[in-house]
Amino acid sequence: MFKKFIFGFLFLSLFSGFAVAQEKLEVKLFYSPYCFHCLKLKTEYLPKLKEKYQDKVIFTQLDITNYENSFLLDKLARANGEEASVPAMLVEDTFLIGYPSTIKPTAEQVIDTALMQAKFEAFKAGTLEEEPVADVQDTFAAITLSAIVFNGLIDGINPCAFAVIVFFISFLSAYGYRKREVFYIGSAYCFAVFLTYILLGFGFFKALYALNSFVVLIKVFYYLTAGICFSFFALSIRDIIVYKKTGNAGEMLLQLPKSFKHRINKIVGFFLRGKDGEHKSAFGLILASLVVGFLVSLIEAICTGQVYVPTIVLILKQEAFRVKAWAYLLLYNLMFIMPLVLIFMLSLMGYSSDKFSGFLKKNLVGVKVLLAIVFLALGLMLLFG
Repeated sequence: MFKKFIFGFLFLSLFSGFAVAQEKLEVKLFYSPYCFHCLKLKTEYLPKLKEKYQDKVIFTQLDITNYENSFLLDKLARANGEEASVPAMLVEDTFLIGYPSTIKPTAEQVIDTALMQAKFEAFKAGTLEEEPVADVQDTFAAITLSAIVFNGLIDGINPCAFAVIVFFISFLSAYGYRKREVFYIGSAYCFAVFLTYILLGFGFFKALYALNSFVVLIKVFYYLTAGICFSFFALSIRDIIVYKKTGNAGEMLLQLPKSFKHRINKIVGFFLRGKDGEHKSAFGLILASLVVGFLVSLIEAICTGQVYVPTIVLILKQEAFRVKAWAYLLLYNLMFIMPLVLIFMLSLMGYSSDKFSGFLKKNLVGVKVLLAIVFLALGLMLLFG
């Protein structure tokens, strides 16, 4: 009799536990392992929610690097008139995007309301009729996109990059290359620069994605990068003041060192100068220009990377979706080579290197002011974005 009682008690306990488990509220949390705000939510806010609701709520974490989870997130976002982004939280039929902007101030209220309902309705995607709450992340996404376009263009007319282009044009003029040959050289060189910077960006992205798993380290890295941006801002202001006083660009600190300029000049001369003054074949020119573009980009990156690297960090901080992050990186580099392509087109139309040098000297202060603004904006966005 006693054994039957014990068996019945255990059976009822298990059954009742199962019934309770069935009635728990499920909260779906969409995240990416490469998302800084997701890491903050999971380490700072989610433990508090679990402690508060304990056995009343089940928090299901869905990694969007999984295709099915990403598809579900995209479907939910479109149903709510939102752009798919993480972190995101689904509580029954209420969809929240953005941490800390939206999830932190509203999640508990939404969960409390759901727990008060007698029965939980099955979720039906796309049936919400309420207007979605405006999310601060939308604003930051727009700012980030504008910053990428602007930064790419400004980096393209960076005095470091511009000086190399001017020398390149003067070299081609001095050796009497014809328009067709300049077209071959310019096209191959621009493509090589674009490809090299893309590869550098991808490599840096990979390193940052690996670092993103360590919350404390990635925070320190963001703050460190922001500090470097503020330092570059101060140095840019210093360069502007010095140039206004002396008119000597050689006294600027933020520029390509002379030893690197000489090395670039030697590379250009070595690969593009034919034997005994003869011009190379079209294939030879294209191949040589590809090599020159690759080598020059690696050396020049020491200077142009001052804008490129913080922009990559900003992209990673604001955008958790890898595909979109790669797209932003491609966009930046397209903007970066636009001035380069334009200069080669103008050289085909007869513009000399002297005109380009005059343009750079005349607008050097303006370019430096724009670079200072870029550094300041990047620093602020990395700190508060």
